[in-house]
Amino acid sequence: MPTAHSWHIPRLIVAWAVAAVIGVLVTIFVSGEARFSWLAFAIGVSTLVTFGLQIGTAQREGFITRVAFSVAGSVLVIAVIDVIGLLIG
Repeated sequence: MPTAHSWHIPRLIVAWAVAAVIGVLVTIFVSGEARFSWLAFAIGVSTLVTFGLQIGTAQREGFITRVAFSVAGSVLVIAVIDVIGLLIG
């Protein structure tokens, strides 16, 4: 079982926070069919942020798992924000 240090929880939270901020901005400022493209852009940016944060740990063990978990969390965060935006708007 991986330790909490090997997961680098603060780095995961930062990546999810970036996804949340971009998701909220897209939901507020973009409407119509362009919204999907911008949400895909938000996922791409959060993936790059995740990759950079995880490379910065300089820890090889568990890298793929950490990146996959972080990106999946970012996609989930953006999806939830989009659904909430669709229900409100």
